[in-house]
Amino acid sequence: MNELFRQPPTIDASTIKKVGFVGPNGTWTHQATLDLFRNGPELIPFTDGLFEAYVSGQVDAVCAPVTTSLVGTTPYLDQILALPSVTIIAEYPRILSYSLIASKEATFASITKVLGHPVALEEVSAWIDENMPGVERESRPGTTAYVAEENSPNLAAFGPGLGATLYDLQELRTGIEEGLHNVTRWWVLGRDIAPPTGFDRTTLLLRSDEASISAQLAAIVNSGVPILNIYERPTCERLDVHQYMIDFAGHIQAEPRLAQLASRDDIRLLGSYPRRY
Repeated sequence: MNELFRQPPTIDASTIKKVGFVGPNGTWTHQATLDLFRNGPELIPFTDGLFEAYVSGQVDAVCAPVTTSLVGTTPYLDQILALPSVTIIAEYPRILSYSLIASKEATFASITKVLGHPVALEEVSAWIDENMPGVERESRPGTTAYVAEENSPNLAAFGPGLGATLYDLQELRTGIEEGLHNVTRWWVLGRDIAPPTGFDRTTLLLRSDEASISAQLAAIVNSGVPILNIYERPTCERLDVHQYMIDFAGHIQAEPRLAQLASRDDIRLLGSYPRRY
């Protein structure tokens, strides 16, 4: 299991020319995108407008983190669910560890403020409490680039070692929160459903309300398709209207019962793709 969460899936990138990812450069999503598409497609970081670029066709594929074992869902999941059309072509669960990255002049003792992406700061909060209890914490994107720009011995950022390499910084600490308890799962969004492999995951989105949910879930369970996970997500419409992202074992092209579920008016297919765990 440990090694499985370190190996990226194989993706057919023959028709993928441009891949957008949640930027900026030097983040864990940048590292994940490099793992997945090291050779071939152009990799483009986005701090805004990533999913609009996917919908418009400006990029052929997108890499974005959707769930983490420490925090749960990321802010990007709901943005993806709100898109008019989505095709998940791969999932990439990866064990993370963070480095504490600072300027070459900094020391561990000189750091008075640490920066991190909101999700990253949540994931390392226990480590900060134990090892740096007196430092100020600031949540912001592009933390490693900001540390390089400020060049202050008092600033440090949490991120992958890639950030230190890209921006000529140093790693004051490494391996922070590394382990099976800290796994982030990325989705790759593309255009065409990946072919069945025999070990696949299908993700459907169920729209429901409080009057209908019992009957809807009963019908899904009675279909007999193994359910792997269910996430309740807000619709931002009414308090009693919900949407449920449901992961099933199997591929829609190989499992007629999944195809039947996906054909319902209250269910939308998000993707069938190789299952990593």
